[in-house]
Amino acid sequence: MRKSLIAAAAALLSLTLAGCSTFYPNWGATGLPAEPETQETATSEPLESEASTVEASSSQSEQSESEPTEAPSEQASETSEIQRSQVSVEIIMAIPEPEVGVLTVVAQVPGISESGGMCTLRFIGADQEKTMEVRAEPSSDYTQCFPIEVPLADLPTGNGIVTVTYDSERHFGTSPASSVVIP
Repeated sequence: MRKSLIAAAAALLSLTLAGCSTFYPNWGATGLPAEPETQETATSEPLESEASTVEASSSQSEQSESEPTEAPSEQASETSEIQRSQVSVEIIMAIPEPEVGVLTVVAQVPGISESGGMCTLRFIGADQEKTMEVRAEPSSDYTQCFPIEVPLADLPTGNGIVTVTYDSERHFGTSPASSVVIP
């Protein structure tokens, strides 16, 4: 009887400790890994045009050196342009906190995880407009704006609306308006 009780306790302890990995999957992690910096690879179309540039440059070397050419500098500027895409921005919460004296706004950009973006809060109320800009940080499958805290003393009392705009090198977007009541 005593051996079966010890075996049952050991099995229960094993299952309990195994369950901890579900709640703490990164136990002992010291920080987020740094994103490796990668160069963008061009598609096959620019590679073909690069090949024609190489052919053109070899034929130009056969020509006299006094003839200036514009093609390489124009082509370099075309390939360096980054196409930005529009994303949706969600306001998770927009709550006035009178006990702390701030309006707290938390927003995120679902579906992308990138660093280097900026979030801009825009508050409109009682014919006044206030803006505040904060950085954004990547998460597992979204980008989150740092919590935006605007002092309530800087905002007019009554009804207002807030929007958050996200802007980065590759993405942009604005959230739908969210209403708030400033005490």
